[in-house]
Order: sequence, then C-alpha cells, then structure tokens
Amino acid sequence: MSIDDPRRPVAGRAQVPGPRPGAGESFEQGGPVSARPPGGPVAARASVPVSPPPGAAGRASVGPPPGAAGRASVAAADDPPAGGSPTAKAKRRRRRNIVIASIAAFIMIAGLGLVAGTYYFDTVALPEDISMEQSTTIYYADGTTPMARIGDKNRTVVTIDQIPDHVQKAVVAAEDNTFYTNDGVDYKGVLRAAWNNITGGDRQGASTISQQYARQWAELEGVTYARKLREAVIALKLNQQYEKPKILEMYLNIVYFGRGAYGIQAAAQAYFSKSAKDLTPAEGVVLAGMIKSPDGTGKGSPFDPTVDAKQAHERFDYIKRQMIDLKFVSAADAETVLAYPQKVNTAAETRQQAASTTGSMDKPEGLIVHHVLGEVAALTDPRTGNLLYEGEDPDGKKNFDKIRNGGLKIVTTVDQRIQQIAVREASRNKESNMNDQPPNLQAALVAVEPGTGAVKAYYGGDNGSGNDYAGYYRDPVLGNGDPSCCFGHPPGSTFKVYTLAAGLIEDYKTDSYWNGESPQEFPKSGRGKDNPVRNAGEGTSPDCKSGSGKWCTLEEVTVKSLNVPFFALSELIGRDKVIDVARAAGITEMWATVDGKPKRVDLTKIDGAAAAKDFFSNEVAFGQYPVTVLDHAGGIATFAARGAAAKTHFLKEVWTGGKKTYAEVIKPVRIPGFTVEMSDDLNAVLQGVPEHYKLSMSGKRPVAGKTGTWQLRDSKDNAHAWMVGYSAYDPGKKSVGLAAAVWVGNRGDEEKIVKKGGTPIIGGNLPGPIWRDFLDAALTAVKMPIVSFPPRRGTGNKDVGTGVSPQGSAPPTVNPSTDASQPGQPGPSRSPEKPGPSKSPANSPSPKPSQSRKN
Repeated sequence: MSIDDPRRPVAGRAQVPGPRPGAGESFEQGGPVSARPPGGPVAARASVPVSPPPGAAGRASVGPPPGAAGRASVAAADDPPAGGSPTAKAKRRRRRNIVIASIAAFIMIAGLGLVAGTYYFDTVALPEDISMEQSTTIYYADGTTPMARIGDKNRTVVTIDQIPDHVQKAVVAAEDNTFYTNDGVDYKGVLRAAWNNITGGDRQGASTISQQYARQWAELEGVTYARKLREAVIALKLNQQYEKPKILEMYLNIVYFGRGAYGIQAAAQAYFSKSAKDLTPAEGVVLAGMIKSPDGTGKGSPFDPTVDAKQAHERFDYIKRQMIDLKFVSAADAETVLAYPQKVNTAAETRQQAASTTGSMDKPEGLIVHHVLGEVAALTDPRTGNLLYEGEDPDGKKNFDKIRNGGLKIVTTVDQRIQQIAVREASRNKESNMNDQPPNLQAALVAVEPGTGAVKAYYGGDNGSGNDYAGYYRDPVLGNGDPSCCFGHPPGSTFKVYTLAAGLIEDYKTDSYWNGESPQEFPKSGRGKDNPVRNAGEGTSPDCKSGSGKWCTLEEVTVKSLNVPFFALSELIGRDKVIDVARAAGITEMWATVDGKPKRVDLTKIDGAAAAKDFFSNEVAFGQYPVTVLDHAGGIATFAARGAAAKTHFLKEVWTGGKKTYAEVIKPVRIPGFTVEMSDDLNAVLQGVPEHYKLSMSGKRPVAGKTGTWQLRDSKDNAHAWMVGYSAYDPGKKSVGLAAAVWVGNRGDEEKIVKKGGTPIIGGNLPGPIWRDFLDAALTAVKMPIVSFPPRRGTGNKDVGTGVSPQGSAPPTVNPSTDASQPGQPGPSRSPEKPGPSKSPANSPSPKPSQSRKN
C-alpha cells in the first residue's frame, strides 16, 4: 500500500533495445536473458501503418476507403525492414497485412458491420501507468486527493533483468511457445473468432503473449471477433515498437496470477514470500501455471496446490514437458531442476504477509486507513443483513479480499488541510509544541465536525503499523480484525463536562453553590477518613468569589477544576446519570478494573444503571476511567453542536465500478433531557477555561474547552494530561466550527510527565497550546467564519448543592461568574437549603474507589 503524493508524476515509457532470446536455448538458473536463436536471424516484425486522420497522430485506421463499403484496406508500410533482404521482408509483410485485411473484409461482407469503424493503433504504456488500476484507493474528503492505495496489485514494477531467465522461459512455455519467433499475432485465432461468431461455435481461442498484454492494457472484454481483431492490431504495433525482452517485461508486470497479485513481483511475494529475482526454476513453473486460470471459480486458481493439488501437479508437468520440447531444459536436468516446490503459501499466509509488508503504512495516515477499512468491512447488505464484502478461503476462513483487491473508491471524512495541521502540531517537529520534549512523551489529537460526527483529522502516532494512541481499530482487511493497541487514557477533569451536563439536566443552576473544600469524606460512596476525596493541591480551600471555599458556584468549581464538588454532584444525582450523558454524547466505551485487570465496557450495549452497578464508582465524575481520544473528541463535538450528537465516523462514501454504493447517513440525536438552553449555559461556563489559561484564538474567535490531568499511580506526579474544546457553532451562518481533543502522556510504560526543563505537565501548559495552535490554524485554513456562542440562558431551579453559606441562612450577594465579560449572570433566587443526597440508583456497593486526586 502506498500513501501517495498526488503530484507524483507518472513514469514515462522506455524502450529496452537488445537481442531477442532464443526459442531453442536452454536456461541457466540465475543466468542472463538468452540471445537470438541459433541458425539464423530473428524473423522480421510485421508493420501495418496507415495514415491517421487529421489531428489524430499516432492512430491508424483499418477500414474501407470512401466509396468502397464492405471492403477493408490496410496500407503498405513505407519504412524499410529491420534486417535481411528488403524484398523478402516486404513480401512477408504484405502477406501478413493481407491476412488482417482479409479477416476484416470477411467480417464486414458477412453483414455484421460492427467493425466497419476505425481501429486505432494505440500508444502502448508501461505497466507503471496502469498498475494501480484495480487497487482499492482511499481518498480524503474531497474525493479526489488520494490518501492511500491498498491491494497486492500495487507492487514494484521489475525490469527484465530482475526476472530470472528460467522464469521467463517457463511463462513462454506455458502461454506462447512461439513467442521468440512470432510477430505477436495468432492469425488462426483471429480468423477462428470471426468464423465462430457467425456460426455460433466456441469463441475461445489461443492468444500470444503480445495479444494478452494488448488485451489487458486496452481493457478489451469478451472473446469476439471484434476484440480479437483490435487485439491483433495492437499486438502488431507492440512488436513493431518494442523488442521481445521489453514485451515480456511489460507482460510479466501486468498479468494476473491470482490472490490479488498483479505482476511477477507480486506473485513471487504472494506465493513464495520472496522477490521475483530469487525464484527457482520450479517456482517459476508454478507461477506460470497460474496465468491460465488465476481465480478459478472464486476460491483460487485450480492450479494452486493449496486449492487443488492434483490439477496443480498436472499443470506443472505439462509446462515441464513444454520446456523440454522447446529445449529450454534437458530431460535429464528437468527431473532435478524442476522438482515440485515443497512450500507454497496459503491464501491466509499471503494476506498476513501483505498486512506486515505494506510499505506506506509507516505514516500517520496509515491509522486512518485502518479505521476506515474497519468501517467498510462492517457494512451490511440491507436485504440479507450479511456483511457486504466478506469472502471465504478454500479452507473456509473468512476474508475481505473484495475490499483489498476489489478496485473500490473509499472516501473518508478527513480533510487533508486539517489533517496536515494535526500532524504538524501533535508530532515532533520544529513547528510543534512537542519539539524537543522528553522522549517518553507522546501526543494524540482528534478533530471532529460538530453536527455530523465526521472525523476531520486523526493523529494517533507516526506509524500506521505502530501503536494507536488516539484509539484503536478492528481492521479485518489489512489485519485480522482483532482490536489494535492501545485503547484509552484516564480523561481526568475533562470528563467533568459530562458531569456538568448531567447536573444541568437534574435542574442545578450553573450558579448553584457547592462546598469546594478539600479533603472531604463521602462514607456512602466508600470514601471515609482513610481515603477522602481531594482536590488538586490537597488540603487547600479554593479561592471563590464569596470568600469561602464552602460556597463556590458550579461555574467556579468547573473552571477551577475541583474534584470534591463533582464527586458530590455525582453522588447526589446518581453516577448512572453521568454515564448516560456520556453515552448519549458519544462515549462508546470506558475501561474498568475487574480482578486487577482492565476490562473494556461497551456502553452501546448497557445503560448507565448497569454500568454503574457493575463497573464504575462516583470517581467517574472526574475522569478516573479511561476513554479514547477519538470518543472524547466526538463527545465534546456534541456540546459544540448544542447537545445534538452525531455518530463519530471516518467513512463518507464507497464507490464500486464508478457508482456510489454507500453514502454516510447523518442523523443527530439530542442528549435526552439536555435542552439547547442548557447547552448554552454549559458553553458559557466552558468559555472561561481557555481564557483562564490564555489560550486565545486569532481574530478573537470564541472558543470553549476543558483541561484535565490524571496522576501516576499513587504519586503526586501526573501521567496523563488533556485539553478538549471547540469553536462556536452557527450553521445558519455557515460556521459549524470544529471540536478537538488532545492527550499527552507516555509512549511506553507510565512514568511522570514533565516538560523540557522539568516543569510538571498539566492540561493548560502543553496539551492546551497544542490544542490552541491546531484549532486556530485549522479553522483559518478552511476559512471558517467567526461566530459567537449564544448568551447564557440561566436554566435550572436548584440554587444549592452541597454549599455551606458563610452568612448562615442567606447567600452573599456576589457575581459567581469567573468570566467578568459574561453579561446578565443571575444570582440565587432563594435561601440555601440543607443539602440532602438523592437516592443512588445503584443499590449494590460501589466498586472499589481509587485514591486519585487530580484536576
């Protein structure tokens, strides 16, 4: 597979002059291409030039002159023959031209008339020009810029000197035993096709190697007289323009050998896991035998020993006899040199090898390829419910070769402009905040379009065949379909966005009051004197506008990222409510610890109540349980779209045979109970976080976000740091904005994360700048209009959560907003009540809590 630069020029055509190999010369393993046959010069090559119509240089017509309907003429050549007696050469050339003309005349006189038009002598292209024709191509969202090409057909084109002489001769013996002396055309086959077309006889007819190449290059279909005639004309042209070694080179680079292997190099890798230059004589005979029927009835070539050993050996013995008859090998040597190979790869081994040797998967976009192929493989037939592209090996194993080698056009949702910026900002390079950072650090970044769920950029690492730090994939096309490395990371306080939304749904105001002091005990949740819940900077009282750390607004504790109030909120409303909001927003899975081991919990299959009962404690409120960067980006995009969740996806379109066979379906669904007004209040709160960390955008573009960290085991050091957020969303003004999640952690075993110079990493000092620089550059690159967030709405009726008023029965008169620029901040409407925890929906004991205490 290759991730191509679309500006890569197409390789030009080159002629390889030189002598023709002899039909009567034996081969030597590893020897050079043999010279012309002994006993005389090479037979002349026929020439059938005619005058092209005006403006159509290089094309020749085979048709009747004006006024002579029903007769075909082929003009005589003007150029002298390439050796031998000019008179004899001209006579032979005229005879061959007469044969072709007679065939054409015969067909037209028969009244069939389908070839009365002009036949063109097409310019012959080298295999580089067409080697990608049947490969599956993955495109960026514009549908025209290639991201990657997959399929075994895309192999390195080899020159004739890289193909052993014994392999060349095996193919000649199998497909065209007069190749070295013929003019490229099987005249009897052309005439037979024409005659059988009239009589209704069998249309099958042998073709020379030149004709086979012409057929594949010109994409000639069927076995009719018209195809045979056009094929013959092109084959003659080939033999006029190219020496035999070059024709054989082109043929061996284009011919299909089965298992998606186009060309001898791909075939050598597919069947024997080696380069063509290393093939033995016997291996060459096995491959030559595949050409006759490369796919058979769909389970592989009948001449593949792993499919039908009996037919494979019979075909092998036939070619061996042909080689003896042609004196390519002596009968004595044949018994030892041409002993059947002991090992031929199975189809499953070929696929496994292709997955590990696909060259261009060593780029960041390789991970996108894996993700999108997983989505394509999961597509089902709406009529049957069966997987659309699943196939089967001869041994019954399932495969997805219809995708890998099916010539599909797969269009992703990824915008090339945004992707390039993501790679620049999150990878290690001189333009990135990651430049010169300690070697243990790794960043991941995912950007999702609000309202559609379309992934616009994905950076999970530098190597598509390496670890995916932004998520994981199940790719049965280039892999085995098992989950890849590396799953999720604890989101820390970035997960408080979902907890905040759950609080708003439960009728709490953004200016409701909460006790922010640390530490605090929560016996009901198993957090007692020995393991109280703490804020970052344990034991401190937060500096809230009321003057008391026990009387902080929900907005203040969000911006200050206090753990204790969010734990309390989860306990009051029920942690199942937090999980359900996260599920609805786009978090499809989280990891719990079961019996000391991480367990992936599929949130698409269980609801919040079941997940809370069996897997997750109230620590979910401040991000103890790992999620993927991909899921988190999709979930955050839901809040950018004012609570409308669209499924996060990479696949935009699939085209088969020039027809669109799949198109993305966008069906946003609102988070249950979460109104547009609540979303506006949440976004008003989250605008304070980028402002707090001075993460402003050019043009004063409004943005909202949340930082977070998670500690290294029981230490005070951090092991994970995050920044998530988005720009304002207003589709009415053609500005859907962009949401992005950035994680920074360890590329290997967990250790403390610090910046160069030793400064501890938090969400605002490394993930934050990566997020800011990416989002600012991406929105500028796509010319996204600058729009504003709607004003806060002041939803909710509950004024007090766990807050303890410093003035007893009356709350102080303060503006609880941390953003002085926000107008109309409402104050509490009634006296505080004594807080009472609501009944938890989970009656069973909570899972064992963590000692974590990060922001």
